[in-house]
Amino acid sequence: MGDRIDDLRSLLDRASYAYYALDSPVLSDAEYDVLYHELVELERQHPERVVPTSPTQRVGAPPLHLFAPVVHQSPMLSIDNVFSSDDLDAWVDRVSRLLGEEPTLFGELKIDGLALSLRYDGGILIQAATRGDGRTGEDVTANVYAVDAIPKRIAHDAPLEVRGEIYLPRSAFQALNHDPDLKVPFANPRNAAAGSLRQKNPRITASRGLAFFAYQLEEPTLTETHHEALALLSSLGFAVEGHAALVQRESLVARIQELDRARSQLDYDTDGVVIKLDRLEDRRRIGTTSRAPRWSIAFKFAPEEQLTRLLAIEISVGKTGKITPFAVLEPVVVAGSTVSRATLHNAEQIEHKDVRVGDLVVVRKAGEIIPEVVGPVRGARVEELERYHFPEYCPSCGTRLIREPGEADFHCPNRFCPEQLVQRLMHFGSRDAMDIDGLGEMRARQLIELGFVRIPPDLFSLGPNELGQLPAVGERMVQRFMAGIEAARGRPLHRILFGLAIDNVGAHVARVVASSMSSLDDLLTITVERLVALDGVGETVALSVVGFRDDPYGSEVLAGLIGAGVVGQGATDATPAVSEQLSGLSFVITGSFPDRSREQIRNLIVSHGGRVVEAVSKKTDYLVAGERAGSKLAKAIELSIPVIDLQGLGTVVASRQ
Repeated sequence: MGDRIDDLRSLLDRASYAYYALDSPVLSDAEYDVLYHELVELERQHPERVVPTSPTQRVGAPPLHLFAPVVHQSPMLSIDNVFSSDDLDAWVDRVSRLLGEEPTLFGELKIDGLALSLRYDGGILIQAATRGDGRTGEDVTANVYAVDAIPKRIAHDAPLEVRGEIYLPRSAFQALNHDPDLKVPFANPRNAAAGSLRQKNPRITASRGLAFFAYQLEEPTLTETHHEALALLSSLGFAVEGHAALVQRESLVARIQELDRARSQLDYDTDGVVIKLDRLEDRRRIGTTSRAPRWSIAFKFAPEEQLTRLLAIEISVGKTGKITPFAVLEPVVVAGSTVSRATLHNAEQIEHKDVRVGDLVVVRKAGEIIPEVVGPVRGARVEELERYHFPEYCPSCGTRLIREPGEADFHCPNRFCPEQLVQRLMHFGSRDAMDIDGLGEMRARQLIELGFVRIPPDLFSLGPNELGQLPAVGERMVQRFMAGIEAARGRPLHRILFGLAIDNVGAHVARVVASSMSSLDDLLTITVERLVALDGVGETVALSVVGFRDDPYGSEVLAGLIGAGVVGQGATDATPAVSEQLSGLSFVITGSFPDRSREQIRNLIVSHGGRVVEAVSKKTDYLVAGERAGSKLAKAIELSIPVIDLQGLGTVVASRQ
């Protein structure tokens, strides 16, 4: 029986290759279907024989073991970045000194997608893995088999590893986000590519239109140069990005500027140009650091900017009462995604930039993710537009706004402001706080507007009668919501503290404060002096915590939670230690990460003996930066703090073994 299963898989693999790659079918559709269903039945009878690479697992059913860990044969390292021509020139000088001669350089666009390792044996794709932490990635073979753009069979029998970038073309991204079956639109093509590749059902992956560019051949004995390696990959059927080429040092900056101007016309996102040594022997001579190759550097483009019309300025009220103005724009594509709203930061920025409704404005994505209005094109202001006057009163509750001396932001001081209540309730139920399934902004707003919930503790007195009155909520949703609320009763103390939305108390500070308490009851008597004595808690944080406790809103919330039995546990809820490899190192985490929450990253660092702090300073050893990294990234660059991503963090851990 085992031979028949292997024979069927081999025959179906050859038929798929002939059909999709060679456009020369060897089986009719009817013949293929008969053999396919025979294999399905045999695998049903012998489930121990099912493997992710089977033809039945590509689009017909999810594999049995999704995303198993894969240890890379050689690390998939990060690439160091430069942001100016002077820094790029300094890198070339450094490489030249190491080599003792001027190097031959090769430039290629840095595709904004997901790095993949593809391993072939006997000409057949046997394994596909994500970069992961650089040393260990995820096995995504079954899903990659559903991506037509990646060859499943090549004319090369010896073992071969190919590395490249899987991405979602901009055109496919736009079509995907307009799909009525997509519940939540993706923020950008890279997130969409990552989400599409990590689907449990490969059929969904197959439908997304993913593409792939090969950029590295991990077999240095086959060629002497990188450009020869790319030519070989192309001859084997891999797509290679068309702008990749040898480049002279004297024309390097001009070539980068040319690619920067051209990138808006491409059907894929790119955030820079990777400069590499072309000769593989040169690469071996100068080697790598613990986190990045010395023979390669990425010149990052400035955030992409576009012009559009400012239609209106509106105001949002945050969970702490912070008032944030934002621009309503004529939709425009910036860095690969459609932008119709952008931040204006605060009243001072609007006044300083003199942004007026009706202006033609410059919009960019800070860090390629967060849209912001850079300023107006004043020369295009053909008529006198009225200056914008920041509101004096909260648009939600009508309370007069306040701005403390020395602060840029206005605040609504009314803790019972309806919009603040909505935002705080949503934050209370968020994943890193109480993790109540289904408690998003829409549901939080409904609960407050219907009068079922006023403050977070009211959630724990809700019953099926109240929940059943919510719009578009059926019996199953009520049961799921009730189960989520019940599970939230047992959350640890640090997550309860974080969920309270206390000013200046993020996830890390909440852990520090919780470590000194046995339960939520301790917050009723804790003092500023006791809080300031904690490592990482300053006077500002201590005053915020005590001020929340003494505020009418805060005291009511605390009393309500304690009365409902939601008190948590403090010091006993600690992240278990795995090693002391990061002992003595201080990390700041900023931005968002497609695969992990900040809490998970914090736990990883702490478990290896590292320390996570909130603010970047000269004492910070590393900034772990994801997407939407903003002011903390700028501060780290200013202070020359090493900036790493998740892969870089894994490399730091591994390098200290």
